[in-house]
Amino acid sequence: MITEITVDDLPALEAGSQLTCSSAGSTHFDGALANIAELLRERGPVRMVGIDELDGDALCVAIGAIGGFGPMLELPPSGDEAVAAVRALEARLGRGVDAIVSLNASGPNAFAPVAAASALGLPLVDCDGMGRVLPLMSQTTYALAGLPIGPLAAVSLSGDVMVLDTSTARSELLLRSAMQAAGGFMLCATYPSTVDELAKCAIRGSTSRVVQAGRLLLGAPDRARLLAGLASVAGARVLGGGRVVELGHATRTVGARQYPAAPTSVVVREPGPAGRMIRLEGQSEIFLAVVDGVVSAAVPDVLCLLDQREPHIVGLERVAVGNDVDVLVMPADPMWHSGAGLALAGPRAFGFPVEHPREVAQ
Repeated sequence: MITEITVDDLPALEAGSQLTCSSAGSTHFDGALANIAELLRERGPVRMVGIDELDGDALCVAIGAIGGFGPMLELPPSGDEAVAAVRALEARLGRGVDAIVSLNASGPNAFAPVAAASALGLPLVDCDGMGRVLPLMSQTTYALAGLPIGPLAAVSLSGDVMVLDTSTARSELLLRSAMQAAGGFMLCATYPSTVDELAKCAIRGSTSRVVQAGRLLLGAPDRARLLAGLASVAGARVLGGGRVVELGHATRTVGARQYPAAPTSVVVREPGPAGRMIRLEGQSEIFLAVVDGVVSAAVPDVLCLLDQREPHIVGLERVAVGNDVDVLVMPADPMWHSGAGLALAGPRAFGFPVEHPREVAQ
């Protein structure tokens, strides 16, 4: 386990955070990372702790963003947003927050909690509630365990502060409406819970895995050692690999209209006369892999594209016909493979009328 996050860890944190985004995007957040680097230089490294290192009644809040990447690029978060959100939540709860946890340690949500912990002078707990990117803030192992998402506080990049105290389903609807009105992005402090409550449902070691994966992506000397390292750190395996031969932007799948999504299909042909056809279906992220007509991998397991020539994740917004890629699969935390977990974040939750391969095998 990594025990602190320093300025020198930020490049690895950014690179590794792309791995669990399921190829949702390969945007670089230079402005946001520059702000976090400045915080870390001023205040020193962020202390990262295991959940069992804290007292059972310590209060934790999950920090995560809702909205698109675009607003973050135009007006990068400074860290003040997290302070405002946590202070507003503390005022509502009537007690102080003792530690920060991650909503999900992927994409920008991998470094938002680091900024929050630094700005607030609090430890960061090495865990999260998704283990990957999922489109809704209510799609968490925290929610699976029955923890309420609120009371919660949300802060816009313009400094608007909102506190919500309602059901998890209503919170998601109201937050998305407010986020759109606020310019497409809000930083949220959610799931206020004690350590004893989180210990039953948090995905442990998430941030450490992201940093370790990022170090591999930035420093592995060749593809073979990169894949071996990702297998060791994240359980990644290569489902197949070859050339992208077809791209499609399909209409939205039936039944998943509540999700913010950009439906996409990618077809990868393996080399040789017996090469298989791998069709990947997604809605902003890759959710399904169909190999020669058979569903071979699906959400909540992580699917992503790894460039075969250079060690980086290929985002769906940049993939092109002619790219040579590996299709990687990383297993979700076992909590997601329960019946309730698959109902909340399995393929049918996103409108794909298929069973997860684990359901077929049972």
